[in-house]
Amino acid sequence: MRKAFTLIELLVVIAIIAILAAILFPVFAQAREKARQITCVSNLKQTTLAMLMYVQDYDETTPMVRHDRTTGGIVTATNPQGLRDFDYYVILQPYVKSVDMFFCPDRNQWPLRSNGTPRCEDGNYSQKTCLGYGYNQGWVSDGGYGMVMPQTPDGNRYGRSMSSITAPASTIAYGDTYDTPTYSVTADNIFSTLPDGYSSQSIRHMQMLAFGFADGHAKSIKFNTGEYTGYGLVGFPANQADGLLFCNDPGTIGDYSGAVGVGPGGSLAGQYPLQTAGETCQQAVVDVYTHSKINP
Repeated sequence: MRKAFTLIELLVVIAIIAILAAILFPVFAQAREKARQITCVSNLKQTTLAMLMYVQDYDETTPMVRHDRTTGGIVTATNPQGLRDFDYYVILQPYVKSVDMFFCPDRNQWPLRSNGTPRCEDGNYSQKTCLGYGYNQGWVSDGGYGMVMPQTPDGNRYGRSMSSITAPASTIAYGDTYDTPTYSVTADNIFSTLPDGYSSQSIRHMQMLAFGFADGHAKSIKFNTGEYTGYGLVGFPANQADGLLFCNDPGTIGDYSGAVGVGPGGSLAGQYPLQTAGETCQQAVVDVYTHSKINP
């Protein structure tokens, strides 16, 4: 007569399977997330190489940032409404010819404004998600610390000469971001769609954001979220030395005279995560780390 499994034996087998599943599922999830991170590194490398092709065609000058948001622009896959904007993803489109390359597989945000209009600057995607990558407009936005010049009173941030970037291999050009609508990786905007108190542990790619550098290479950097006293949520690398990677030159002095609501001699209090105007990029990096409390 064939012997059947007893209830105890079945329960033991089920328990063993459950234990193995508990061990292996997190490993599978980490492997999947690692693959998504690698995808972002690849996308950002291609984006940076596209920028290097662009600067060859435009007098060694980096792409500008302009937000006219008026009609009369060219309708493209990344600008379906034909608005007159000159964000990096519009400028670089002729060099990449792929909208999908600007999406991060881990960013599924489609935040809405109070009037129900999509908050994503470029709007109108069938994917119903925002772009995943942003431009290095400086360690802190508008002051001219990064790949563009300081903001002018008309709202433009013109491109800068590549020769003014002292160490291209140590200067970030593009990277993972949660920002919208301007898509930047500045400390004050990289997590702009997230609430104050957002946990560092919840940052996508297992807290390792991908970045493309001005010389064309790309890699991942561990990031934290934090609260800057008097300002709110900011984002910065876990290693303070990596903050300098957002500086075209550590000695660049921030110029906020053309920023909206500031004007010559105006106060930066509450508008930027800075203590004073006129800080060098290196001083601004120290400022953010000194006056921010890391969110666990």
